[in-house]
This record gives sequence, structure tokens and C-alpha cells, in this order.
Amino acid sequence: MCDELPEALRRAFQATAYVVRAHPRVGDLKHVLRVGAPHPLLDAALSAHGHASWAFLTAWNPHARAHPPRTNERLQRTLRGLLENGGHPYVPAVGVADDRRWFEESLFVPGMSRDEARRTGALFLQKAVLWGRVGGVAELVGCLGCPSP
Repeated sequence: MCDELPEALRRAFQATAYVVRAHPRVGDLKHVLRVGAPHPLLDAALSAHGHASWAFLTAWNPHARAHPPRTNERLQRTLRGLLENGGHPYVPAVGVADDRRWFEESLFVPGMSRDEARRTGALFLQKAVLWGRVGGVAELVGCLGCPSP
């Protein structure tokens, strides 16, 4: 199954705070998302803007391997451009390990479908992305090794 991740990597994703920076699209509040947790304040803000789902994406560190800052910045610019060209407004975000040993600049994308989030993550060689729907919990969605629809 393509959503399966090695246990060590799954633990790393679960030991991460997915921080959505305060912005009008998310109710002008900072939101800290966690794998498997509901996020009712975020849900309310998204519903008010007509969104039923969301994705938390990054282009940093393809294949879950550290890359130089310049490479990560270039990849992230490409991701921002792809989202802008595709009509997907986003909110600045960051993933931060609970032990603070690493972080990844990220983007929170209101209204993105699960399949589109997975495809976008795969395009940037990400092992997984965080995705959710209003009224649900944040889910890890595996990206690599998934067949194309």
C-alpha cells in the first residue's frame, strides 16, 4: 500500500509540529497541527471560507534526506510557483521537530484534495504530506510508490 511508511519515518512525522502561521485564510490565528489530531478552530476558519479540506506541503529535503539550504529554497520557490499557477492560494507554514533539531519551511493549502496533495508531494519527491478534511483529523498521506491515477 502506498500510504505505508517505514516505522522510524512515521515516528518522525508524528513527532513534528505542523505550524500554520497566522493569516486571514485561517482565521488570523496560528495553528499547530498534529498527526491524528482534530483541529476544530482551523476547521471553523476553513468552513467560513468555503473549504472542506487542506494540505500541508513542503518541497524541502526530497526523499527525507537533508539537502543544502540553497537547494531547499529553490525547490520551495518552485512549489510556490506551481501552487500559484494552479490557482491554489497558500499560507506560510513550517514543520518543526518536537526536539527542535530540524525544521522545514512549508505551505498550508486550503481546499486541496487528498489526491492532489499526494501528487504534489510525489512531484517534489516527498515521502508523505499532511492532509485533512474539515471535521476530521490530520492524516499522513504517502506520496512515493503510489500509482498515478
